[in-house]
Amino acid sequence: MNDKLENNEQENIQETVVDENIEVKAVEEDKAVKTAPEVEMVEAVKDVVEKASDKKIKDYLSKDLFADVKRISFTDDVNLNDNKSELLTEEYQGTFNDISENQIISAKVIGISDSDVMVDIGFKSEGLINRSEFNNKELPEIGSNIDIFLEKFEDTDGNITLSKYKADFIKRWDELKHFCDNAEPVKGKVIKRVKGGLVVDLGVIQAFLPGSQADVQPIKNFDDLIGQEFDFQIVKVDEMRKNLVVSRKAILEEFLNEKRQELMTKIEVGASLQGVIKNITDFGAFVDLGGVDGLIHITDFSWGRINHPSEIVSIGDEITVQVIDFNKETSRISLGLKQLVKNPWESIPDKFKVGDIVNGNIVSIMNYGIFIELEKGIEGLIHISEISWTKNVQNLQDAYKVGESIESKVLFVDSKEQKISLGIKQLSDDPWKTITDHIKIGDKKSGSVNKVTKFGAFVSLTDELEGFVRTTDFHWTKNPSHPKELINEGEILDYVILDILEKERKVLLSVKDLVESPWSDIESKFSSGDKLSSSFQRMNDSGVIVKLQDDIEGFIPMSKISKEHKKDVIGSLNEGDNLDVLVVEVKSDDKNITLMLDDSNVDD
Repeated sequence: MNDKLENNEQENIQETVVDENIEVKAVEEDKAVKTAPEVEMVEAVKDVVEKASDKKIKDYLSKDLFADVKRISFTDDVNLNDNKSELLTEEYQGTFNDISENQIISAKVIGISDSDVMVDIGFKSEGLINRSEFNNKELPEIGSNIDIFLEKFEDTDGNITLSKYKADFIKRWDELKHFCDNAEPVKGKVIKRVKGGLVVDLGVIQAFLPGSQADVQPIKNFDDLIGQEFDFQIVKVDEMRKNLVVSRKAILEEFLNEKRQELMTKIEVGASLQGVIKNITDFGAFVDLGGVDGLIHITDFSWGRINHPSEIVSIGDEITVQVIDFNKETSRISLGLKQLVKNPWESIPDKFKVGDIVNGNIVSIMNYGIFIELEKGIEGLIHISEISWTKNVQNLQDAYKVGESIESKVLFVDSKEQKISLGIKQLSDDPWKTITDHIKIGDKKSGSVNKVTKFGAFVSLTDELEGFVRTTDFHWTKNPSHPKELINEGEILDYVILDILEKERKVLLSVKDLVESPWSDIESKFSSGDKLSSSFQRMNDSGVIVKLQDDIEGFIPMSKISKEHKKDVIGSLNEGDNLDVLVVEVKSDDKNITLMLDDSNVDD
């Protein structure tokens, strides 16, 4: 710039010299027309000039004086001014950085207020960034450089639009894409629960974690993961929506696979391993062996019987287990707890012998019997058929309770199969061996009704024995659909001993045989063609049932009833209504009387 100014000054000086030379030349022309005295003066001037030349005075009349002077036109002067302006503009523009909109740039922090952070981006004015885009605990220092995103040079108010968050987002997005492309894990923090999964903070950017990808095992409560940090695998990138989907399951599966392969190379049957109870089911418990899960089946918890694995272990328990079996191809490992202690069944034949009377506590009641714990890990079964010699026990839980102490006799021992059979009824003599000493066929007795079923009723014979009354043996003529129509539990019932079946251990009773059968002389009472009076009882698809004398029931088949009678007579009858009938056939052996409507009576 200074050099240009010096050149301008030199040009001005040269122009001045030109003007002075022109003036000198004009003077000389004027002197040519002067008078003689003036000529003398000119001569005097020449002398002075010559003397001055001797003193090396510059000759302003010499043509060489203008050799270095540049002649310019008006147009040249304009171009010169434009060049100067362009140079000055370039120098001014050079003071700004090369920046443009929609890019990340570096800015210098020059001030911080309560609401904004002021930065210098090398532009004609400073920019402001809302303080909310910064972490109050990590505000930048004045004078430090930060990366920001330049959105616009001027908004509607003429201000520069800048964003710290967008710059951080773009940089972090590129980093996360790199992690995804290279299948590298990224650390994140679970911050909240949403529909279908969880939200994970990956630093500036949040990602979605589907519930199915949160763990290798089903999670009962996703809220337990909130606030925890884990490694995640980015499995999906949506460039358009700028969304990410991550998976923790993929990381865990890879880790567990490595652990599984390492363990499967070292594992062997009979080895003792440390593990943690991971899950409990009805059939067993899963144990985490450090990346590989093994199963303890419910039968391998104890040498004795258990109803559920939770009786012995709980989720989270650290236990020692023994490897029973494993399969390298499927990575399945069978574990056991009882195998860590000596098998108590090995000494059972010496402790319990057939015929011994033993005591134990009831540990389980099933439909088919009762399990008795004889000692730790040793149980015996009292089958329901071994409870009583005479009583038909239907529900064992009504008579026995878990934890109750009970006495029984050893009936059978098999240490290999780990079975001991016990009996309660064997503690007393078998009453069936002497039953004929107490009751005989034809004896008439009375007893309490113990139980009523659809087939009949169980009635007490003695304190130990029961007899059975079949449904058909309650009444000669009545045919109830269920015995409860005639008798109820707890009632006292008179009966007669009908039969004694010693082999089957059954005594058959009868109520109807207490009186003479009306069917024995039925043919003498009723003959074919007899006109009788009856009362209507009921009707079914086969016909109409009516009651005759002595509570005997007769039957009118549908085939014996005309359409008119069905509509006009039968359809309007109620129970107990009188109905005149004719006897068609009598069969005493089948206890059946076939009837038909008396047409003449109906017409009347």
